[in-house]
Amino acid sequence: MRSIVLIADDFGLSPAVDDGIIELAECERLSGFGCLTQLPRWFDAAKALDQARMGAGGIQVGLHLNLSQGFGGAWHRSLPLLISGAYAGLLPRDRIRESLRAQWDRFTQALGRAPDYVDGHQHVHQLPIVRDCLIELLAEEAAQPWVRITAPIMDPKPPIKGWMIAHLGAEALRQQAQRQGLKTNAAFAGVYGFDQSQSGYAHLMDRWLSTSPENTVIMCHPGHFAYASTDDPIAPARAEELGFLSSPEFGDLLSAHDCRIAEPSF
Repeated sequence: MRSIVLIADDFGLSPAVDDGIIELAECERLSGFGCLTQLPRWFDAAKALDQARMGAGGIQVGLHLNLSQGFGGAWHRSLPLLISGAYAGLLPRDRIRESLRAQWDRFTQALGRAPDYVDGHQHVHQLPIVRDCLIELLAEEAAQPWVRITAPIMDPKPPIKGWMIAHLGAEALRQQAQRQGLKTNAAFAGVYGFDQSQSGYAHLMDRWLSTSPENTVIMCHPGHFAYASTDDPIAPARAEELGFLSSPEFGDLLSAHDCRIAEPSF
């Protein structure tokens, strides 16, 4: 049976997102989930994990680093400005270090431990300068979380979006992480335009499961229904994902592909 690592992003963003992620974790439909720690509600959101009835399968809790949205008034730059600034060498290292440190500290203060893995909101952790600051932070903490890498991306994927996610620093971060003894995933899936119905998302998942090798990390963004907002422009898509991932049909699809949702073993 092939193991798939199904990771949900954005825990801490809103009650609708948190409740959807916890429901999937409780019924062992996730390998783990990544936390946004900058919002004022983060510490209350983290407390909900104490009451959650997680399955015995070992749900991992990661740090989902953000630099592209101003959650809680935090320093940020829009994604296009982050990308251009990173490749021009113009991002302010001190501000990046300060932001990553603050997010790490809020995670450890709330949960009393280091994260199981680290990734980035809109994959910003892979960008030049940002990835250097991340590796420095992990070295300072003597921490050994695994690091999510977004390449190679398994089909299907949007051509332009998929190319950008795979090529904006993924392999460079993999090399830096591995030099520091950090584990990384070998393949990645789950990229689409957040524009699918539940049945359309099911079709994509069918394709991802058919093309993904052992231990591929599949990203997802589940949540209960909410209207799109500045903080959460993809909110409507979250309910479509949650509806399918919590359904018997998803269980049937996993069985049809001889797959299971598992902890990473890379």
